[in-house]
Amino acid sequence: MSKEIKIGVIGLITIAALIWGFQFLKGKNLLRTNYSFEVVYPDVEGITVSSPVEINGLQIGAVSSITINPADVRTMIVRFDVEGEHSLPQGTMALLSAGSIVGGKKIVLDFENLCDGTNCLETGSRLEGGSRGIIETIISKEELKEFLSSIVTGVGPVLDTVMNTVMDNQADNAISNSLQSLETSMDNLASLTSNMDRLLKKSYNNLDQTLGNMAIVSESFANTNDDLETMITNLSKFSTQLADTDIGGTLEKTGATFDNANVLLKDLKSAVGEATTTFKQVNGLMTQVGEGDGTIAKLLNDPEIYNNLEATSKHLSLLLQDLRLNPKRYVRLSVFGRKGNQYAAPEDDPAFELQLPVENAKGN
Repeated sequence: MSKEIKIGVIGLITIAALIWGFQFLKGKNLLRTNYSFEVVYPDVEGITVSSPVEINGLQIGAVSSITINPADVRTMIVRFDVEGEHSLPQGTMALLSAGSIVGGKKIVLDFENLCDGTNCLETGSRLEGGSRGIIETIISKEELKEFLSSIVTGVGPVLDTVMNTVMDNQADNAISNSLQSLETSMDNLASLTSNMDRLLKKSYNNLDQTLGNMAIVSESFANTNDDLETMITNLSKFSTQLADTDIGGTLEKTGATFDNANVLLKDLKSAVGEATTTFKQVNGLMTQVGEGDGTIAKLLNDPEIYNNLEATSKHLSLLLQDLRLNPKRYVRLSVFGRKGNQYAAPEDDPAFELQLPVENAKGN
């Protein structure tokens, strides 16, 4: 045999050994006939591929795959292989059980009797799933019942004595006092709930009226919905127009107007100040005129001067009247040296209206 053939045979044997070892580590023995089964669980926490499958503590297979149930994605399908020498009867349950206190789980097969060849499960069958608690894993149901029975038998009399002591109202102990306080609290709570019930019954009509008013208010809001929509539309249009308006330019013009108004107010304030000074001076002058002894004061206050001025004005009026009526008296023109006529007083001389003597009216 050539060296190449030996190397090829050794390589094939090595590959086969690796495949068998990998499958063996997964719990599957390729040298034995295996049956495949599946079971549906709502939760597979703690179960992994190669988790053991046992019957009464004897491992007869291992989990081969875990997939999501396409019919119900909230459940998982677990497939496991069982060695061919172990036949499972119909009605076998696959229970998830805690592998140890540290962690990990396993599948335990539970059935009543072995199959006789007519009621054995075929490969690919689906088993009914279930679970078993950690206490049932550690001890069996019979052992648990026996243990509880012994506890009740041994502790029962002592427990009766304790309960009698606790339930004795005359006993002076912390537990009895606590129970009495609890009873009082329960009575107070019952009284409180009764009072609340009566209060709710009394206020039922008010609550009903309040709810009716709320219904009326809500209906009013519903009726005014169109008006509110119109108002909102108008506000939207106004805001659009306001956005399109040159607010900046308007504000600048308004600012300039305010500045001009401010300058005008300053000028007005200055003018008012000057007018106030003038009024003060006029007031002082008028005070001097009214209270002083100068010419203006005498003209205003002395009646004799007033009368003289009035008489002078009348005489001046008469003089002007006479000049108008008799101009020849005051201006003499003679072309040939002839003398003019003598003065003759008119019949309607204004001097008579002023009640003056005739001599004074004729003059010189």
